[in-house]
Amino acid sequence: MGPLPGVYLTCVLLFTTAAAAISQETAIRANVSVVLVPVTVTDKKGKFVDGLREGEFALSDTGRPQRIALDTWETLAPISLVIAVQTSDIAAPVLAKFTKVGSLIQPLVTGEKGEVALVTFDCDVHLAVDFTSDPPAIGDAFRAVKAGDSRAGRLVDALAESIRMLAARPGNRRRVVVMVSESRDRGSQADLWETLLSAQRDAVAVYPATFSAQKSAWTVKAGELPPPDGPGGLIPIFIELSRLGKKNDADAMSRATGGEHLSFTTLRGLERVIAGLGEELHSQYLLSFPQQVSDGLYHEVQVRLPEHPEYRVRWRPGYWAESRR
Repeated sequence: MGPLPGVYLTCVLLFTTAAAAISQETAIRANVSVVLVPVTVTDKKGKFVDGLREGEFALSDTGRPQRIALDTWETLAPISLVIAVQTSDIAAPVLAKFTKVGSLIQPLVTGEKGEVALVTFDCDVHLAVDFTSDPPAIGDAFRAVKAGDSRAGRLVDALAESIRMLAARPGNRRRVVVMVSESRDRGSQADLWETLLSAQRDAVAVYPATFSAQKSAWTVKAGELPPPDGPGGLIPIFIELSRLGKKNDADAMSRATGGEHLSFTTLRGLERVIAGLGEELHSQYLLSFPQQVSDGLYHEVQVRLPEHPEYRVRWRPGYWAESRR
């Protein structure tokens, strides 16, 4: 069963280990896997809803109702964010805007306790800056991003590397990837579905922030673009559009991981995307429930607000149960 119409909900599944069972005489510790579900709820106008209580949520794991605990974003795990930006030649108009938004990332998205890394990709994937909480370092890295002369855009490879980086982060963190790119891949070696499986296993939520190269070319100011290296100017951007396939990798990324497919054409639009993402992440509730089985299989999760059919809802399809040995 898919998400019910009328509720908007974003879920990122994280896994931790808790110790429990204390007797009167001795403390007996047993490993219990806990599924954490950060949840965002909005009304029909897209405004974030706060003040909901634990009893207003209903959650099931593979059809079985679960007893949940509820917390709010103030005590959620800090955010580890990777921003992966396409730097092929077709992205030049977009990068003229992108370099200006680095100062927004910490105050609006990660917060003081969070961290951000920047990855660029064209015919290869490059680490522009490793995880940092230092605003000047973030700003410098964003300003240094420039378009190359490659026509490739290895979107899936960049996502695979971002997931690998996030999976290696220590501690209990919310793992998020923002892909600033076209919606389709150009030349990746990694398999899309294997990459999405890794994202699900490592509880990574993917938010594609995609652009239309054609629209961006019309909205960029002339002074924002570097001089072209050869004849043709922006003409190759329009020629390349006809080559794109019908497959939309960005949609698959967001749907499979509980993120949302966003888009923009102007600098103001990109700023709204960043501000909206930050507001969503910091408006989340946190549902948690103990993992009942350790079969290593995929489990479908359903989350509802039975008392509020007027709200809009979306949730991540499920999680992979940890195998305990």
